[in-house]
Amino acid sequence: MSSERKMRPRRPAAKPKLPAKRVPEVRERTPSKEEKAQHLEHIRRIKEFKNLTKSVNQYLQHKTLATRGGHIEETELIEESSPIEEKADEIYQAIRSKDNITFTDQEKNDDNSVVFKFENTTPAVELPDTIKDKLGLSVKYLLTQENQNWDLLLYQLEKEGGFKDLPERDVRKLVYAVPRDQLRYIFPKIEELLEAAGMQKSPKIINAYMRSVIHRNSVDRVEMQEVEKCIDTIRQLNKKGKLGRESYEILVEAYGKNSDIDKVNAVITEMKEQGLEPSKVVYSNVLATCVYKTKSHATAVSLFDSMKFFSQKTQPSTREYQDIIVSYVNNDDIEKALDLYQEMLTNRVEVNQKILVALARGCVSRDELKARAWDFMFEIHKRGWTPTVHTAEYMLYLASKDGDLPLARVLYQQLNLANNANPRSFSFLLLAYANASLDTDVPMIEFNDTGRRFRHNIISSTDLTAKMDDPQKAIPFLPIQTFTSPKEVLAESSAVMAHSLMMNNRLINIESVNTFLNIAANIGTLEEFRDRFKQFTYLDREGIPGTRSIIEPEQCLEVEEPQHVDQRASSESTALAKSPALQRLAEHSNNQLKVPRNTITYLIALKAAAKGNDYAMAQTMWTERGLYRKSVHWSKLSRDEKDKLDFDFAITMVNCLTQFGLFDDALAIIMSTEYQFRWKRHHFTQLYKAAVEIGNNKIASTLRGIAKRSQINFEGKIRRRDYKKYVMENGF
Repeated sequence: MSSERKMRPRRPAAKPKLPAKRVPEVRERTPSKEEKAQHLEHIRRIKEFKNLTKSVNQYLQHKTLATRGGHIEETELIEESSPIEEKADEIYQAIRSKDNITFTDQEKNDDNSVVFKFENTTPAVELPDTIKDKLGLSVKYLLTQENQNWDLLLYQLEKEGGFKDLPERDVRKLVYAVPRDQLRYIFPKIEELLEAAGMQKSPKIINAYMRSVIHRNSVDRVEMQEVEKCIDTIRQLNKKGKLGRESYEILVEAYGKNSDIDKVNAVITEMKEQGLEPSKVVYSNVLATCVYKTKSHATAVSLFDSMKFFSQKTQPSTREYQDIIVSYVNNDDIEKALDLYQEMLTNRVEVNQKILVALARGCVSRDELKARAWDFMFEIHKRGWTPTVHTAEYMLYLASKDGDLPLARVLYQQLNLANNANPRSFSFLLLAYANASLDTDVPMIEFNDTGRRFRHNIISSTDLTAKMDDPQKAIPFLPIQTFTSPKEVLAESSAVMAHSLMMNNRLINIESVNTFLNIAANIGTLEEFRDRFKQFTYLDREGIPGTRSIIEPEQCLEVEEPQHVDQRASSESTALAKSPALQRLAEHSNNQLKVPRNTITYLIALKAAAKGNDYAMAQTMWTERGLYRKSVHWSKLSRDEKDKLDFDFAITMVNCLTQFGLFDDALAIIMSTEYQFRWKRHHFTQLYKAAVEIGNNKIASTLRGIAKRSQINFEGKIRRRDYKKYVMENGF
């Protein structure tokens, strides 16, 4: 028993029982108030997003129906389950976990996926809170920095109740927030929303609309009628039919941009009758009208002086000084413009780039001030200003007027490579070819230390080689910097014109064509001028009666060359100076390259005829110009423009006849127009010198008498006998 007891395995001792482990009860944590509010905000946002998707879908369907006249195919409709809406559930799940939306790597690479960041997205335009509450999330996507979709925004606002329950002030702020170039197109929709909400168009809202109508530099007849219609509406809103100051100012600006100075004066008179003294804004708008629209220099000067002496509130600022300086420069009175510039410095009126550029443009017209023209240009650099495209264009103009063709070419190339070339800068480049200095004259810019370094650096750093990767910029400049013969200038100008016709025909207009003709008139042969004249110009016969003339127009173009001229040598010269591409364009253009001739065209033609000693061509030109004066184009010019062009043509005819040796005919033109035009001594210098050289005292004394009477009749010079009478009557 004892042994069996020993062999029996011993039971393991029982472990002491421990108290049962308590499993914690799993309970959902009650979200805080902030989390609940955030969750509700996310739900509201995703709801707004879905509503926006449906609104866009309906809007596009509505637009498509309106465009197609109510008939569209089923496949063209946007399905309700659009890709944007299909993402809504995914976006909602992402919003619940984070403030911003995140996608997987596969979704990020998917072209159809769009990442929205709600917290960081803000509208580009600030709107009143009442309107933002109505639009909700949609406002952040309809008004972005890249695009402002006001049409769709108003549609969405209409779906949310429109202008109902909105304060009039907030509606007005919405109208003010719309860019002026867009407001005129969406204003009919605004009128619908106002009418639906039972709100009346206030004068302030109408004023905002009128500003959008006239926001451009000029106002045509249709736009002017729309403005006058709005003015009538404002008068009806006022019991006494009066207008506010803002409405008067807009009306003055509109008539000014419409070049109707009589209506401008009538509005100012009405303002004074209503007890409203014209503000500085009104004077500024009228001054701009006189300078840029009606070209009324005398009126502009009188108005500017009135602003200075009328009151302290109307003292001219930078804008007004700029306009009057431009007016003086345009009227060839750079001396007075320089006086005004000094006045600005004395009175500490701020100067801008446009004023310095205008002064430079005026100085280059005087031989004694050409060096100062570049000083004004480099003043821009000294002041630390970044030159604008306008400044760069007139640096090109200064180089062209000075005949500095190498500098003009690189300046134009800089504009060309920067996509800033336009018809004006292209005309300036052609002007450089026409004035090209082929001798050893030192350019005027070289007399300025800064100019010398500038010219050297820009010429050495600019590559004129044509870049064929962009044909529009591949201007065919010759691989030389200095031109030594007229043939090189004619050849390159011809190639540049051909390139522009093929690649940038927007650069071609009547001004550039006239300058292109002037190149041949200055440095080419008569045959080369005839070739360009026939290829690029024509007589616009609209409005010209079908009368017969003894000398038919363009008869000179068929006149044969004199027998002693070597025809083969002449044709070879033309072939060398004309681009083959331009020749092919002329052959296949079907006269589409031509522009109608104007007075400047005939002035250049007379100069070429005088230089080539071709009296028949000159006679035909002034005969044809007589027909041109009966055309519709001529009838559209103002009286002042007609008088100026007639005077320019008379001066050119006098010089042309002088070169032909027809002194009596030249004198007859001056005598017959003595009291019509303001003849001055420098206008007939060539005729006077020729008369003195041949000893014709009769012509010389007659010209001196005309110059003297012109000073008395037009310049205010007092006669000797009148001066004696004045002294006798006044006792001193």
